[in-house]
Amino acid sequence: MANKVRLGLVGCGGFMRHHLSFIVDDSDWQITSLCETNAEQIAKTHEAYPSLADLPIFAESDQLAESGLLDAVIIGTPHTLHADQIVKFLSCGIHVLVDKPMVTTIADAHRVIKARDESGLVCGVSYQRHGKGQFRWMKEKIDTKAFGNLQFVNSHLGQEWFRLTKGLWRQEMALSGGGQLNDSGSHMVDILLWMTGEEADLVTAFTDHKGSEVDINSAVTVKFKSGAFANLSIIGDAPRWHERHWLWFDDAMVEIDDPVIRVYDSKYQVEIIEEFAEDITPERNFLEAIRGEAEILAPVESGLRTIELTEAAWRSAADGGSAQRP
Repeated sequence: MANKVRLGLVGCGGFMRHHLSFIVDDSDWQITSLCETNAEQIAKTHEAYPSLADLPIFAESDQLAESGLLDAVIIGTPHTLHADQIVKFLSCGIHVLVDKPMVTTIADAHRVIKARDESGLVCGVSYQRHGKGQFRWMKEKIDTKAFGNLQFVNSHLGQEWFRLTKGLWRQEMALSGGGQLNDSGSHMVDILLWMTGEEADLVTAFTDHKGSEVDINSAVTVKFKSGAFANLSIIGDAPRWHERHWLWFDDAMVEIDDPVIRVYDSKYQVEIIEEFAEDITPERNFLEAIRGEAEILAPVESGLRTIELTEAAWRSAADGGSAQRP
């Protein structure tokens, strides 16, 4: 049996506790340390996972990176801290999995890629949809042109993000680096680009900040270099959570409505697909990549492509919806 991978957790908020649900009972991991400045979050983590109560707690991520306690780290801190933390851990010989968004600027994305390349270590983004069977199925169909050429994509995400993040760091530009478009919306930008394999040529966007420092609602239109189009709607001031994707091809229209996919053909017939390959979690994929058993599902290049399109959307919105190139 391979040796346990020694893991540190940086940023012990709610989503790190979600990561822990996939890790804490996995005998291939050895959680060695926590890094968090908020005593309340540490208390909540200990309450949810009492087995972690005796682990050392670090206030500074640099101290953890230099502690000698780690082979790997998961980073779940405020977004603008990610780039420096990723680069530091990689420079100390530690593999990195980072929550979305990987970074908040294109320049930082290139810094991360350079650090990954120089270290030769595993570095990936926790984009769960890369491992979900529905999206892997759709990507394979697009890659093989099973329905002909892609013509148009319409994706939307609605969440109560504005209400639920009021007063929190996610609506503080200095820590978040942007609003809903680069927070939960980052998943939507990423999966649009990864699933289709398309490259954006022109981007136009409008945003509504709802009085916040950061974007809350965003309407983004993309013209791809292939000639296909996409509309992306990120609704941060929604009364409920809802996500759906429609893709139009030469020979079919496909609707991804988790947990099913519906394929509508040109004869108005519908095929409902409910069985897919087993999901692969980012945490398990990260461990297998460290051991050389798999490729990382969402490499740092996914983070670069996502922030390129996101920055173009922000520039367009700031310029009244003018077309921008990533």
